[in-house]
Parts: sequence; C-alpha cells; structure tokens
Amino acid sequence: MGIVKMKYLLMFNLVIVLALETTVLAATQTRSAYFDDRQGIVIPEVVVLPESARFSVKLRQLDSSDFVLDMDSVTPLKASFNYYDPKTGLLYLPELKIGNEIYKAVELKVISETEPLVFRMISADIQIDRGDIKAVQATVETKPVPASGDAADDPAIWIHPDEPARSVVIGTQKQGGLGVYDLAGQEIQYLADGNMNNVDLRYGFPLNDEKVAIVAASNRSNDSIALYKINPETRQLENVAARTIRSGLDVYGLCMYHSASYGKYYVFINDKRGAVEQWEIFDNGNQFVDATVVRRLSVNSQVEGCVADDALGYFYLGEERVGIWKFGAEPNNADAGQLIDTTNKQGNMTAEVEGLTIYYVNETEGYLIASNQGNDTFTVYERAGDNAYLGKFHIIGNPDLKIDAVYDTDGIDVINVPLGEAFPYGVFVAQDGENIYPDENQNFKLVPWEHIADALNLKKETSYSPR
Repeated sequence: MGIVKMKYLLMFNLVIVLALETTVLAATQTRSAYFDDRQGIVIPEVVVLPESARFSVKLRQLDSSDFVLDMDSVTPLKASFNYYDPKTGLLYLPELKIGNEIYKAVELKVISETEPLVFRMISADIQIDRGDIKAVQATVETKPVPASGDAADDPAIWIHPDEPARSVVIGTQKQGGLGVYDLAGQEIQYLADGNMNNVDLRYGFPLNDEKVAIVAASNRSNDSIALYKINPETRQLENVAARTIRSGLDVYGLCMYHSASYGKYYVFINDKRGAVEQWEIFDNGNQFVDATVVRRLSVNSQVEGCVADDALGYFYLGEERVGIWKFGAEPNNADAGQLIDTTNKQGNMTAEVEGLTIYYVNETEGYLIASNQGNDTFTVYERAGDNAYLGKFHIIGNPDLKIDAVYDTDGIDVINVPLGEAFPYGVFVAQDGENIYPDENQNFKLVPWEHIADALNLKKETSYSPR
C-alpha cells in the first residue's frame, strides 16, 4: 500500500439517491475518476452515504403509482463505485487515473467544506508504472523546523574540509530563517534572518585573502540575496553581505554558479512570474561580499528550483507546470533555453517541478535530479549530452528507524563525497512537506546515495570533489 499526497481541486457532480433508514443508497457502476488539464480531477459520479453505512443497496421501483421499492442488488463498500461519507469527510474512489498513472482504492479527506469542496488524498494503492519507480529509504531525518505549516523548503550540503563526517546540511525555513544540521539531524544553529526560501553554496570563494565556502539564500522578507560564509571550526554561518542586496524581483528560487572558464562566482535568483536575474558576487575589498546584476532572462510561468553545472557551464531551471529548461550559465550566453523534459503526456515529469540538483561522477559525467512534487517522485537524467532520462525513485517510510516517507518535496541536494560511516558514497537530501511519523513540523530527510544508485543502476563514484 503506497501513501500518496496530491494537491488538486476535485471537480465532481454528486449523485444523491434516496436513502432509507437502514440501507445505504443506490449506485450503478461508475466510470473511473480521471485528471483533466483544465478541470482538475473529474469524478463522473459519486454516491453520498448516510450515517453508519456498511453496504450499498440498489433499489428499483415496483409500482409506478406507489413508492414501493425492491432490493435489486447489494454492494459492499469499497467495491465498485465512488462514494462520499459526510460524517467522516472521506471520499472513496475505486480507481483514479492521472496521465499514465492509475491509483486504486483512493481515499481523500475533505479539507474545505465551503463550495467547491476541496479534498486531499490520504491513501491509495498505486498501480502505475510504479514498477518503474524505485523505492528507497531515508536513514536520518533532521529536527523539525520551528514553524508550522509550509515552512521548510530547500537544503544545501556543506562538506567539512578535514572531517567529512562533521559536514552539515543547511536548510531554509521560509517563515523565518536558516537552520544548520549535523549529519545526525541535530540542529547546531538557527538564524532568524528573514523568510529564506532557497539556499546554495560554493567553495573556494576569495574573501579577505582567504578561500571560504560562500552561502547564498533568497530572502523573501525584503527581496534580497543573503550572503554568508561557513566557519569550519564552529560549522556555523557568518553574515558577509556588504549591504542589503535587493533584487528587482519578488524573489523566490535561487542557486549558485562558479564559472570554470573565468573563475567568477554568480547567484541566479528568480520570481513566480518566470523572471530570472544573474548576479556576480565579489569581494568588495573591505572583508565583505557585494554583487551586481549581469544578466536577465525569463520563461512564461512560475519557476523556483534551479541548479548550475559548474564544470559543463549549464544553468537548469524548473518551470513548475512545464518542465526543465537548460541554458548556458555564462552571462554572455544566449537567453534562449532548451526544454529537456516536460510535464505533458510526452514527458517523464509530473507537475509541479520543484527542486533540482546535480550528482557529479567526474568532470563530465553524473546525474541531474528533479523533484516532481505532484506525485512525490524524483526524476533522474544524464548530466552530459542531451540529458537522457534514466528513471524515477520515491522515498518510502523506514519503519525500523521510525522515519516516515517523503511527500510534497520542494528543495533537494546531493553530494558524492563520503561523509563517514553513515554515508560512505555521499547523501541525497530532500525536504519533506508532511513529516507525519509522528505528526510534526516539516523537516529534511537524508538518503544514502548507494540506496538510489543501486535501485537505478547508477554509478557510485567518490573521487570527484566539488571543494
């Protein structure tokens, strides 16, 4: 039994049939629910059940002049028709089709009783090309973020220069700050510096005659780029921004790029309308970091997740309802991009496209990974060439370690460097939009890279280091 979470508005017509005191209602065999690009999930027919119903009865009229009904058939619940129980707020669908995916025995819980009713899927047996979607498990989860609701968003992994097992995960809390977690998931720092949405980092940035790990985050509180360095002794963030670096956008997603050709460092930042700015960051000569805009580009609708390939010089951008775009990452590259995969029927993705990250095998080989928030999966592509599609995985629960499955993921990150005994081939980190075991605030889940590599027959290469 797979548990899935969907975020669709359900459109349906209720078929209300007379209910007697001790029976349920009539229902003929109904057509499967299905997903329509314009309408959402369409449920052709739904039966509304009375209280304490345990079976469904089809009745037929025997006398046209008198209201006399005869039992025609009895159908157990959860059998062959769609029904809604107002007492529990549960909507049951024997089958739901979304693209090439088929969900069986779907249960949805009403979350808004105002018109139109809005439901959230709470369980289903997944009967899709799920055989092609590999299952992996997290072995560590971070402490929950300090805010409830949709709060955690994007992780970035920092590799300790001398002791890889002391590396950390930096995670955004978009209702108020940044958290820093060790590889056991314990929080070692929290900065309440604003509504931080996305975060990324690069190594070897020249600052005040030193080479530092530079961290950038998109601060939605004041539409700015926040900048920090990591102190390797304390493993904590220290503010190095020369000023409040305000973008001309209502900032949202962010990622970084270090040019192998020119040695310069950049921040890409975007907004919900599809606009992107590329900023060059530099030492201002006074122990702080400043920035200037060097390029602007755009796509046609909402974006957020992005990642840059430092060695190959590409910038990838997720257009949430469309797919993944590939651009040249240098400021003087063309502003037109190439769509490498889509969320339509010809593509391998499911909207919404969220986080993007790159696993480096060597200078030219590796994998581009994307979060498909709409069906809680992660899509893997070749890093080189035309980014050939390689497969999908999802993160299921790990009952032995009492770690729940991952749903509704925004940001992701991955590293190939061994990080001690817990992560000998590197680690993949995903934001968990639910965190329901137990029911707590959102957090981040850590998956050993070998779990993913073995499931999808990918490489486990630890010699290449991004530092």
